[in-house]
Amino acid sequence: MPLYGTLDITRSPAGLPTLANLDTEAWALPKAETMQLLIEVPRVTTDRLLPKAMHPALPSYVGLAVTKYSDSPVGPFNLAMLRLGSRAGAHPRGFLLGAVASTEAAARELRARWGFPVESGEVKFLRRHDRVMGTVKKDGRIILDCALVDPQPVSGTDVQYINWVTAANAPLDGKTQPMLIQVDPKYTFYKAERGKPLIGTFDAAAWNAPDLKLAEPIVGTCCTVDTDLPRIRFVMDPLKPVFQGTRRIRESRAED
Repeated sequence: MPLYGTLDITRSPAGLPTLANLDTEAWALPKAETMQLLIEVPRVTTDRLLPKAMHPALPSYVGLAVTKYSDSPVGPFNLAMLRLGSRAGAHPRGFLLGAVASTEAAARELRARWGFPVESGEVKFLRRHDRVMGTVKKDGRIILDCALVDPQPVSGTDVQYINWVTAANAPLDGKTQPMLIQVDPKYTFYKAERGKPLIGTFDAAAWNAPDLKLAEPIVGTCCTVDTDLPRIRFVMDPLKPVFQGTRRIRESRAED
């Protein structure tokens, strides 16, 4: 029998970001530098973080990402995200648990346009000769200190980025309601590196996952890419399996 998450987002809609509509404009994000660290986590700590419509990944893992966007419609900003590995039907997805943006403008627009559970804070992305480092602070307190150690060149085809899913309120069929929103960026690689993930500080509660425990590192990458935040194409009923509850909002990325 398929496994599902146990989170019912419809019970606390007031705590979700709210979109004015599902017709947001796409953002082009050229020459972004993004570090992604994949870490195994005990499954006992993850099922209640995952919506009922989605399947847990086996083994359970999270992705920590710190990205430097040097150019965007709201100016340069850095963004840190925690995503829970999962599946929507047969498709791998990362359910967005929490995020911190380095500018208030970026945080405001990411919440309003794509439903990111994001707050503003201090997000640093630093490159040294033997590592790439990410540090995140909220209210002056470090909530994430991480690094990719000893990065080695690889091909961009060796790096897998999966689509994201956010939980938000948005208007559909004449009423505003909780739903799951798929965010499916595309990537053109200029540089790709792979190395060892290193986590110094991780405050799970600050990422909306108070019981989450990090276990063994899997792999880390750092890439320079042209990417984007596209227009919303798919939304999902948060309580139904995706093969029953997925709605197509627009036909293709060609409409972006």
